[in-house]
Amino acid sequence: MREFTAPDEARAQARTWGVVAAAFAEREPVRTRRNVPVRPLVALAIVGAVAAVAFTPPGHAVITSVRKAIGIEHAQRALYSLPTGGRVLVDGWIVDADGSTRRLGDYRETSWSPFGRFVVAARTDRLLALQADGTVRWTLARPDVRFPRWGGTRVDTRIAYLSGDHLRVVAGDGKGDREAGPAPAAPVAPAWRPGGAPFTLAYADTRGRIWVFEPDTGTLRFRTGAGERPTKLVWSRDGSSLLVVRPHAIDVYDLRGRRGAHAAGRFVDAAFVGGRLAVLRPHELTLGTRTLFRTTGTLRQLVPSPDARWLLVTWPEADQWLFVGTGGRPRVTAVANIAEQLGGGFAVDGWTS
Repeated sequence: MREFTAPDEARAQARTWGVVAAAFAEREPVRTRRNVPVRPLVALAIVGAVAAVAFTPPGHAVITSVRKAIGIEHAQRALYSLPTGGRVLVDGWIVDADGSTRRLGDYRETSWSPFGRFVVAARTDRLLALQADGTVRWTLARPDVRFPRWGGTRVDTRIAYLSGDHLRVVAGDGKGDREAGPAPAAPVAPAWRPGGAPFTLAYADTRGRIWVFEPDTGTLRFRTGAGERPTKLVWSRDGSSLLVVRPHAIDVYDLRGRRGAHAAGRFVDAAFVGGRLAVLRPHELTLGTRTLFRTTGTLRQLVPSPDARWLLVTWPEADQWLFVGTGGRPRVTAVANIAEQLGGGFAVDGWTS
């Protein structure tokens, strides 16, 4: 297929590289030590990943380039199975690894609990905790419930959610619901740092500031300055880094609020994949230094598999999901008619083991 090049791509890459290089140059110098700690190495890897995203040459290591905006022509007609293990949560449906599906119910939004044992769901005026078969364990009536997210360990969990512009936190058994946010919340899903106590939560306020704090104690870890409202907050698996995705910037912060990486451009989504960053632009998917997929169509969402071997990319206008391999061998599998198979559902709410 012919290679697609975005308009003014070369100059955009040059501008982005200037921003990344300046951010890297401004970092605090670190005294050289004999025994090099692991976290700085991870931070440098993340910086390198974001920088590589910024100036990857057009067409370098491209797996697939599609010029049509209507999807991949020879896509599978149905989702026969997932390319690896786990279960995908989609608009109130669960898709198992063998392709079988089951309907949980009609919910505004859903999200997995830690380890995928339960599901938290939102309706306009109600928060619900469900078993994986759809059985309701408890409910909590609150106005305008949005963006529920469940964090913690197997034995101690918390759920954060928005009620209007109020951030609230409740225990995993539905008890102790309270308002938690120090400032009005923007319509962005909060993000729990992996692990349990001390429970640490990141959320965005209406001025575009990111707050990282401990809801149980009120301890503030850090707060960023005001800026463009983010679209996504996500922690690295080890909890050492927070990724903030905005429409025109990507930033990575450590637990002290120091920005270890920054890139400017047009961004749709991003995620940690091991020590690398997968970044989704409107028409392109990259992983580290590699461009994995490019199209003239508009891509919407990026979800890594639990084993980090695959990336699920949604393509709404084509009614397709793309499964893109992250290993050395080029692999792209397209599946069509997703909304038809899932009763109109399309947006992915999580992929768990």
